[in-house]
Amino acid sequence: MNKRVSITVAVIVSLFIAVNVHLLFSKKSTVPKSLYVHQYERMTPGHHEEEIPKEGLITPEDIYTVYVGDDETIDKWLVEEGDPVQVGDEIALLQTERAESQLAAWEAEEEGLLEQQDSIESTISSLESERRSAQNNASHVNTTETPGDKEVELTVDVQVDVHQDGAFAQAIAEAERELSEIARELAVVQTQLAQDATRPALISPVDGTVSKVDKHGFTLAADIYSDMKLVTTYVQLEEWQKIGAGDPVRIQENHLKTAIEGMVHSISEVPATDSKWREAYDKLDPKERDNPLELYEITIMPAEELYTLPFGANVNASIIVNEADAVSVKVQWLESYVGDSAVVWKLDEEGRAAKTGVTVPFMTNNRAVITEGLKTGDVAIDKRDIDETNNLSNVFLPLPLELPSKSDWRTFGWRNYVKYSFVE
Repeated sequence: MNKRVSITVAVIVSLFIAVNVHLLFSKKSTVPKSLYVHQYERMTPGHHEEEIPKEGLITPEDIYTVYVGDDETIDKWLVEEGDPVQVGDEIALLQTERAESQLAAWEAEEEGLLEQQDSIESTISSLESERRSAQNNASHVNTTETPGDKEVELTVDVQVDVHQDGAFAQAIAEAERELSEIARELAVVQTQLAQDATRPALISPVDGTVSKVDKHGFTLAADIYSDMKLVTTYVQLEEWQKIGAGDPVRIQENHLKTAIEGMVHSISEVPATDSKWREAYDKLDPKERDNPLELYEITIMPAEELYTLPFGANVNASIIVNEADAVSVKVQWLESYVGDSAVVWKLDEEGRAAKTGVTVPFMTNNRAVITEGLKTGDVAIDKRDIDETNNLSNVFLPLPLELPSKSDWRTFGWRNYVKYSFVE
């Protein structure tokens, strides 16, 4: 009898315990429970930057070419590649008997360049006016219609055919690039026309360095690098979309004592063409690209002259595309991350785990920068420690452990540590 009673009691007790365990710990349980969280961080402010590291090359701001079209026009070359020159310096002496015809050719060239300059300036003005009109009227404006698509066409020694969406910006940028090229050519021609007629010569239009001399062929010419040095690099579309003119840049090279500050000077909207700079960059950054045309030139203006670096030198450039003074959390702690919005778990004022929406403008070093939703002093929690099916009332965190340094240990003494740790 006693055996049966004992078995019955044991079964009843076991069932009671099992039912209570189920009621307490099942997913449908309404009994609040506490949760031990392994990973947490108390928010502290910091300065965060999103950088795009790039290989860069020291290049001239402008390249000027002085030339004549007849190999018999040159009497004597006065410079070699690498020679420094100043405005007005003689590059080569001309044959006196051929100088008059060469001056006439330069005068005709100047007249043509001035006409092109006026035409492009007029075209830019028209495009800007039409662009403003399109923005004000919220309607499509085009100068040339073609079957199927509306396009804007610009033809002044340069032709731009682009779809209406974004056409004006691209057409204006291309026209301004052509206008800059014409300005350089005009500077060269007008310098030649302003020289002393009694000593005809090829004259340098700028202070710079002779980079190349073509002494033979149909056209004899000398290329001159301007003294102002830029850093040139190339970016793919994803990087191009993040970079803006004026973005700060840090320039570093082994021979520079400290990093030099700079800023993005220009951003090309057309694919980079084959050039010695592009070829050198491809060797420095030999990444395979699905679309070889998807590479755009970026120039960087340093805040100080790069006197210690020659043209063609390789430097490292970090383009800062985002920066903020804000708190941050580990990237893997984010939930529902879409665009610049996400969800993070944090402790509320009552010590419970709570979801909060946050704004994440960018990420850096595997951390999400939070500008809204979390503030200094908040405690963020690793989402992997949270089981949303549990009815949590409280969260408890591991005790912080801080050990004294050797110097503190020796100064305070082990007897005092024992005294204050155990005796009192």
